[in-house]
Amino acid sequence: MLKSKNKFERAEGYAVLALLASSLLLSLGIGLTVFSTKGLPAIMAMIGALFSFLSALALVIIWVWNDMVKE
Repeated sequence: MLKSKNKFERAEGYAVLALLASSLLLSLGIGLTVFSTKGLPAIMAMIGALFSFLSALALVIIWVWNDMVKE
């Protein structure tokens, strides 16, 4: 999946994988808060939300940088 023509496509692939993994962590943390709203589930949800945001931000930056370099 991460075999690509250039470094931008590879970075985009890693950002998408990080976004998927962090969204799974967020979903798992939110799901586990059914049992307990304190401790590990809350931390997992917060970390998943942070990593999801950072991954989405990285993906947007990669897209913008790729468009700037092509022109």
